[in-house]
Parts: sequence; C-alpha cells; structure tokens
Amino acid sequence: MHWSSLCTYFITNFIFSVPSRACLVIEMPAAAEDEDTSDNEIPPSIGPESKVLLARAKELRAELEQFACHLADVYKGYFQEFPKQMHQSFYHDVEVEIANLENDINSEDPLSAHRISSSNIPYLQAVWNATKNSKDIVKLRHPVFSGPFGKRRILAPGIRIKDIMSQGGSEPKRNQNSHSTRIDIICDGGLSWYKISTITNRRLLFDMAKEAVYFGDSDDDDSADGAAPDFSDIPLMKLAVHLKTIAQGHQIRNLCPTPCLALPRIVEGEHVQIDSFIKVCRDTGVKVFCGNSANSSRPLSESLLHEMVPGPMRDLTTELNIDTSILVALISDISHSQLTIQPWFGQSQQDHINLESREPLIPRVCSLLGNHTLVCTKEAVRSLARIVHTMGTNDENARAHLLLAPNDEATREQRVDEFRALSIHSDSIPTCLQLPIRIVEPDFDTRDNENDRQLYGCVLDGLHVLEQPGRSVFSCGVAKGLTTVTSNISMWWLLTLLLSIASLTSGYSSNTQAGKSVGRVP
Repeated sequence: MHWSSLCTYFITNFIFSVPSRACLVIEMPAAAEDEDTSDNEIPPSIGPESKVLLARAKELRAELEQFACHLADVYKGYFQEFPKQMHQSFYHDVEVEIANLENDINSEDPLSAHRISSSNIPYLQAVWNATKNSKDIVKLRHPVFSGPFGKRRILAPGIRIKDIMSQGGSEPKRNQNSHSTRIDIICDGGLSWYKISTITNRRLLFDMAKEAVYFGDSDDDDSADGAAPDFSDIPLMKLAVHLKTIAQGHQIRNLCPTPCLALPRIVEGEHVQIDSFIKVCRDTGVKVFCGNSANSSRPLSESLLHEMVPGPMRDLTTELNIDTSILVALISDISHSQLTIQPWFGQSQQDHINLESREPLIPRVCSLLGNHTLVCTKEAVRSLARIVHTMGTNDENARAHLLLAPNDEATREQRVDEFRALSIHSDSIPTCLQLPIRIVEPDFDTRDNENDRQLYGCVLDGLHVLEQPGRSVFSCGVAKGLTTVTSNISMWWLLTLLLSIASLTSGYSSNTQAGKSVGRVP
C-alpha cells in the first residue's frame, strides 16, 4: 500500500469516525468566526471513571510500598544504602499524580475533567507492569546523561562485580539539565534499558500518515518502486534511535546496555504499515516488545519480588574466602563487647568503638557467613597470629583459637557454643557456623573455562603489587573463584579496577563467572 493510499485509508477509517475535538490533533481548519459551536461541543464531565482511575493509582502506590519494604529487607545491614532507594523517583511520580487526581476530582474548575483525562497514571501503570516482568532491577525512572559523548563511554548504573552495585558515572548535575533522558527500567543488573510507550495502533498510523503527507508522496507507482518508507521523523522512531545512541555511550561490565522499547498497546499483525515500522525499529538494534508479545501483568507476590530484586547475597560461593580484616573483626573485643573509651585510646580506636556501638559488625558478618564453608590462607593466619600475640587479650586469644586451631578433640558444635559465650551478640551468631576455618593455598590452574583463565591471569598479575597478606588472600579468591569476604573497601576498589583493565586487555566481558566472583564487602 502506497503512502497516499495509507493517508486515504486513515482518513476514511479514523478521522471521520472520531469526535470533532480529535480532529484538532491534525490541525483541521478552525470554524468561522461567526459560527456558533457551543451546541456542538460538550465539555467532558467528571464521572465514576475518575474514581476508578484514582483507585488504580492508589493500588499502584500500595504495590510500590510493598516493593520498598522488600528492598529494605533484602538490603538490611548491607554496606550499600542507595539500592534501597532505587524506586524513589518512580514513587514520587505516582504520589504527584494521586495528589493531582484528588484535587481535580473535588474541584469545580471546568478544566478539571480535562486534566483527569490526561493523567499519567495509565503510563505509570504500564511502567510498573513491565517492571514486574523484569529481573535484577537496578533503577526505576532513572535519569542518565544523553550526550554528547566523548571517546570514552560513561559508566552506567548497575552491578559491576559480584553483586556490588554502582550508581554509574553520569553526575547528578548533568542528569538534571537538558542533556539527560529518563530510563523507565534499568534491569538485568544494568545490562538492559527499557523505555515504555503507551502509544496505540491508531496513533502510530496517524503519525505515519501525517509524515507521509509532509513528504509529498506521489501516486505514481514507478516513483515508489523499491523505495523504503522513511520513518526517521516519526516520534516513536526518534525515541528508539535516541535510546540506542545513549546506550552506546554507556558501559557496564565492559558492555553497552541493551536498549529495549516496550509498546504494550501496539498489536503486531493487524496493519502491514505498523509491522513494517516495528521491523525497521528493530533493525536499528533496539529490542521491541509489543502488546501481543509482552507478558501480562503479574500479581505481586513474595516470589515475584525476589525475582525482581534478588538481593545482594544470592550468588555467594559455597566456600567463602575470609580476609584478614574479617578475621580481626571476628576475634576483637571491640566487636564482641561493650568497651568504655579510655583516655589513652587513639582517635581511630575511639572512632571504631563509637561506630561499633551504632552499627555492630558481628551480626552483619555472621549473617553473611551462615553455614558456608570458610577458608583462609596461611598468610592471613600468620598476620592474625602476630596481632593476637602482640596485643591480644585473653578473650581475643580464645576466639582466635576457636576460629583457627585444628583441634580435632573439639566438635564444631562445641566450638560454636564457646565462641557464642564470648560475645554479647551470641543470638546473632548462627549455630550452623562452620568452625574451624580451613587453611588453604591458592591453586592457579583450576579454571576450566579458557576465557576465565585469561581474565584471572590478568587480575592475578595486577595483584602482585600488593603486600602480604593481601596478595595471598585476594589471589586465592581469584584463583579459586571464591567470594572473598572483606571489610577493606580499598581492596575492593583495586579489584574492580583490575577487573576492568583485564576485561579490556583480554577481550572478554567481566560478565563472566570470573567477573562475578572476585570480592565482596559486607
């Protein structure tokens, strides 16, 4: 069907079948000045559908509040706070719409009905329905820098290594100006970006017909032979191209996010012109999901919430590699008792005691260790032994012995009971704690995957600059593919940097198992 035929088809089937006000969308000629149109237009009135819309909005808000409770639960005690706020921008948008609806429903302003009919709630509901079909969500309604981009790509928000989330490199100030675009859903750990559009088949046909008229298409069959339709000026195509451009300007785990366009009210297979448009849109590199291919809205449940945001502790390895900083925390009197600050205490010791009184470390560490098998390196044990023998108290020596001494006469249960008796946080120390911690040495030839071996090799080369025991501890975790539990944030940043460099130099994405099992900070 030629473009001129499409225009005729659209005008015949749509424009003449809608009320006169809808014709204003395509700028139909205005009525003559002396023409009385008051009898022809009936102002919209506030009917029961307005209250239905308000009820939908409040139901959406209630589900978002349930989502917020889930975030607070799975990130409780976690060292990163900002993942708990991943929904706040979206929640604020819903709150604003509810306040506006409540004001307009109770208002006598004749324009209230118009404002209600243009409410953003249907769009926000579509975003939330798509959110409930997403996994590993990072942000909702989040602004990202939209260019112009330099030679280096910007770090995108998402999970970088082993479930450690990054807010990305788009500075807030840049996101608040005109050079920013809101991404409705950032999910799959940051690897997928979704924009939602509630455009309908009818509206899309209208846009295509309007642009065809502007292009001055001819009825001449010969002029149209082999000429592909130009969709570049259609708003939805502009959105798809823009989404692709900004995604290519960002990276997460050495990959550009995949741009996705969800069109829940577009139905494929009904109009050849729409199917042709969707195909061209997909050819740009954007994934397009239409209403007849997208999943339907799912009822919110506990299991669904854990699919949407599994939490930061879902991929811990069976064995955990324990860093010296955690060994010290596990035996320290500061962690296990209420110490009174003395005049001779140094400033760092005083700060540590004050921090411990506000945020006890033992409950957080022990909830992470759970019933995992615990290992550490000989260098880590030697370092702890020097500390304990030099300045350790009797209780600290006793805890160190329970944690590490390979005494076969004491059962695991006996060790745990004695360890709990030496702590004011005994209720937070699980009875399934696997004691003693087993001492191991790094094995650098255990990787089965060639990509992982090369990536690990690059990271291990970088770790040689470290002093002991850090070199031994983190090399062991990398070589064995274990989660390394540490409270040393500087080491985590170093590992992140090494992983990024290794990914670039080896040619492999840090989205491999190697990239997911380097380290963790409780």
